Amino acid sequence: MSTSTAAAGLRIHVREAPEWTALFKRQQGWTGSDGIYALPLSGYEGPGRAEEGRQVLIFGDTFVGEVDERRARQNYRMVYNTLATLDGGRPDAARLRFLWGENGDGGDGTFFAPSTPRATEVGECWYWLQDGFVRDGYFYLMPMLVAKDLDGPPGFQFRDFGTCLIKVPLGAEGPEWARHVQVDAPFFHLDDRRKLFFGAAFMPNTEAAGAPDPDGSIYIYGRYQGKGDDEIKLAVARVESAAFEDWDAWRFWDGGGWSAEIADTAELGRGGPELSVTPVTSGALEGKYLLVSMHVERDLYIRVGESPVGPFGPRINVYRTSEQDAGQEIYTYNAKAHPSLSPEGEWLVSYNVNARRWDSLIENADIYRPRFLWMKIE
Repeated sequence: MSTSTAAAGLRIHVREAPEWTALFKRQQGWTGSDGIYALPLSGYEGPGRAEEGRQVLIFGDTFVGEVDERRARQNYRMVYNTLATLDGGRPDAARLRFLWGENGDGGDGTFFAPSTPRATEVGECWYWLQDGFVRDGYFYLMPMLVAKDLDGPPGFQFRDFGTCLIKVPLGAEGPEWARHVQVDAPFFHLDDRRKLFFGAAFMPNTEAAGAPDPDGSIYIYGRYQGKGDDEIKLAVARVESAAFEDWDAWRFWDGGGWSAEIADTAELGRGGPELSVTPVTSGALEGKYLLVSMHVERDLYIRVGESPVGPFGPRINVYRTSEQDAGQEIYTYNAKAHPSLSPEGEWLVSYNVNARRWDSLIENADIYRPRFLWMKIE
């Protein structure tokens, strides 16, 4: 299926990417997840160069086990996060390797289990792996800390309560997972007006990352949610690349400038719990910044920014998902672009599919895995 949208002087063409979607339809081992960020180990995040290196794919809650001929799950377990490596930039199953268990050992545990003081204080909790990037020989992730909340609605019985930083050294063979370190990061803010946290998307605006107009900063996008407000808004922080691990060096966009106080953070209009913001290097939007996202909804949308902090234009719906038409309490969410896997002039975009009923996920293994699209803007 393909769609075409005309808005704001643009024509946006979207078509399915079955070659990428089929890559994650599997019979054993890793058999389904949500999340999915693609991080190039080269650190170069621009389009057209993925074939030269290796990508690390980031996943959230994951089923590991078997899928029978009816596409029902057998001998399954769920772990809180997994990874995969993809050599090159093509959807080739022979180049894709999934990693689960502690530090990828293939065991029953989650890949990254929280071990920071904040996590220890709370007790039983887990990581949802948000976005990350590669800088100066290290692989960085900024996951959310999550714990159970049985008062939540079916499918959403959890609460987020913090952010952390995971730092993994890169060796000659790639990330040395067992040598990773974890630290609490002070980028979760809760008061009587809103909840705010960062790490939903990273945009390294550096020469090494291939940014077209580098200023040497890392831009970190976050989620701003007003109390009682179902709509998630966009927020952004910034830090010089060389000072990334110095929390005191971080600055938060307050709507007119950069503040040292996270409580001053302003919202920048519609955002999402996961998203991407990418500098555009060619075509109709050259010189602008493309935001791709969706919350728990049917419509995948874009917003166009004039700078890394906006102003971002109105929401433009570009694709309506169809998986909900099958019933089974299916929903779609968390769209984002993958610029490092995209050719020049076109965007590879993914979104997640899930169900509020656990039985649906067990009876139909095709629900819980990412779907992919190609998007072209003229």
